[in-house]
Amino acid sequence: MTWSKPKKGRCYRDLAGLDEAIPGQDSFSNFRKRVGHAVVNQTMDVMVQLFIDFGLIKGEIVSTDGQLEPTHARFKGCAYACEGCKAIPIDEAQRHDLAQQLQSGSLRLEMLCPFPEVVDKVRQATAKTGTPKDPKVAVLEVDALPPTPASSTSHRKLAKLFDVPQDQLPPVRLKWCHLSLSPSGELQVHCPKVPSDLEAGVGYHVDNQNPSQKERVLGYLHLKTTDLHPDFALELPLGNSTYAAGTDEGTEFIGHRSALALPVLPGQIQLGDAANDQIDNYHWVHDQGGRALFAYNRRNEHLDAESLLHRGYDQHGTPYAPCGRLCRSNGYDYQAQSRQYVCGLPCPPEEQQRCPHRHGVLGYCHRMSFRDHPRLSGPIERGSQQWQQLYGRRSASERTNSYDQEVVAKGSAVKMRGLAAFSFAGAIRTLGQLLRRACNFVLDATYTLGRLHPLRT
Repeated sequence: MTWSKPKKGRCYRDLAGLDEAIPGQDSFSNFRKRVGHAVVNQTMDVMVQLFIDFGLIKGEIVSTDGQLEPTHARFKGCAYACEGCKAIPIDEAQRHDLAQQLQSGSLRLEMLCPFPEVVDKVRQATAKTGTPKDPKVAVLEVDALPPTPASSTSHRKLAKLFDVPQDQLPPVRLKWCHLSLSPSGELQVHCPKVPSDLEAGVGYHVDNQNPSQKERVLGYLHLKTTDLHPDFALELPLGNSTYAAGTDEGTEFIGHRSALALPVLPGQIQLGDAANDQIDNYHWVHDQGGRALFAYNRRNEHLDAESLLHRGYDQHGTPYAPCGRLCRSNGYDYQAQSRQYVCGLPCPPEEQQRCPHRHGVLGYCHRMSFRDHPRLSGPIERGSQQWQQLYGRRSASERTNSYDQEVVAKGSAVKMRGLAAFSFAGAIRTLGQLLRRACNFVLDATYTLGRLHPLRT
């Protein structure tokens, strides 16, 4: 049978999406496997550097934010599943315990999770509710049957698995079973809580349908950084990094920012939410010459009036005078990397006569250095109007994430699993968004300038 040239490469063109139809999931999968996300990231760095040279990316204000994306797999109840959970060996003691459970009339046979570190984590997490629980692995489930002289196939299978005489087992019918024999003949169990995507993690974000609740997501975390051009009102993404959904954004902030083509420039303002409010991130941005503006993460701190007065400063880092009144800022010393606070003598004259700091021009003085309080002290006073205005620009990151969600929602979502697939998807979406926003800005500017200054013939 002879093949003509148009038909010879048809299957390859279909897989690559080189036809009149819209490329499908197979086209995306084939392209991802041939290219990989590393090439897309390199292309992204080249385009970012090109727009820096053109002046579309200035690097004065940048914002970093994370976005969760679910994987095409169902969460089955265990956030600590691994490859070892697919074939857990069962020793004689465990087999004997399962046989005793069946002989005692239990319809659902379970065993303790064989991983001690997972057991400790689950016990610590459930101890907060007052009743610590041990993680169990469901082995099989049966239905009780009326006693009959004839034995069923399930009855004989259970007797063989547990290595007990058949007459010692109650008459039951096997509903489902996760027990199997290894190639060497050893009994092993496959944990039913193992998801099909083991590289994914479990994260939580605000539920869009109910903002007062949090939604659990089994999937991956995309970290994106967006550049805000103050003169052009232009917001361009700079890069994307993908991790498992359970990853802490704050611990990956330095690695993500270091991988971008735009470094931390002197005087650059770095915006971020409370997930990035970690001391190491403040020091790293400060050492690079930037200024970190992260939302304050209160963690387990007590922010009532009595607790704040006891520790000596409020939630914005403003100290209290010995009389209990809140001080005010008197400027930032860039050489000493500290901010000076004064009380300003707001007390009445009769109280000033008893104040030991009355001889000072501005009364009580106190310094808070960046080295001692990196989360609260900095060139831009936390809680001030300038701080609020700058932090309000972090909404650019929200728009960058929403853009991806809208584009994916309008099309047919690709069913993906694995870190490699989501890393490629996050990288190519970010690159596409960068090119589209930059091109739209150039076209809009060209059209506007053409209307303002028409050519004269």
